[in-house]
Amino acid sequence: MQPQLSRKHLASYITAVLLCCTCADENKEAVKAKEGATVTLQTRDTIHNINTQIVWTFGPENPNMRIATVKKREARSDYVERFRDRLQLDSLTGALTITQLRVTDSGVYMWQSISSNILSQNLHLSVYSSVTPPFITVNTSLVNMSCSSVILQCSAENTREMTLAWYRGRDRVKNISSPDLSFRLSLPLEIESHDGDNYSCVAENPVDEKATTLHTEDTCLKTGESSSWCQSEVTVRLVISAVVGMTLIILVVDHIRIRR
Repeated sequence: MQPQLSRKHLASYITAVLLCCTCADENKEAVKAKEGATVTLQTRDTIHNINTQIVWTFGPENPNMRIATVKKREARSDYVERFRDRLQLDSLTGALTITQLRVTDSGVYMWQSISSNILSQNLHLSVYSSVTPPFITVNTSLVNMSCSSVILQCSAENTREMTLAWYRGRDRVKNISSPDLSFRLSLPLEIESHDGDNYSCVAENPVDEKATTLHTEDTCLKTGESSSWCQSEVTVRLVISAVVGMTLIILVVDHIRIRR
């Protein structure tokens, strides 16, 4: 009876130590990676003792799911179906490599080294979607009446922690971001029609960046529909001005004739 109680007490002690180790390691190392890429979660130490056991656990917030182990230099990584054929475990260092990353792989990974001493380390992995190249359009409905400027509209699919920004050369002019991923990000910019600078719209998150460059000579103010619109508008204005001028002249002449 006594040996059984001792084993129970030992098991409780080990559990308490593991919990303390987990609680003590509140500062998680942050790792960021792109969807579809490969990442290696490095450990603090090399396995010197063949009897040392390495345990990797995972969870979106709490690492309570066993996903890989090393025991007597033999690695095993087939515990969870979602990671099947995507985990590679170094039996010497205990480092864990995850291939073909998915956004759902984001979460907390805990490494534990169990021997005469118990060590643990938490790593917080954030997997981001690739950003799509932003799309630039010239909003002809917003060309101002003097045809001296034009409104450029940049848009892109919104992803986690993404920022959409306009750059004039290397200088950021304006930007926008939103935590709501249900709609596209859109950012307007008014530029002068004779501006000689180059503009680019950049979509970026912590691990990826896509840019679309626009040369001002490529805008429709110089060629195309908007230019035709401006030319037509100028012509219409000249005609209206001429008609109004002629009308005023006729009215003045009639007024003078009546006065006489």
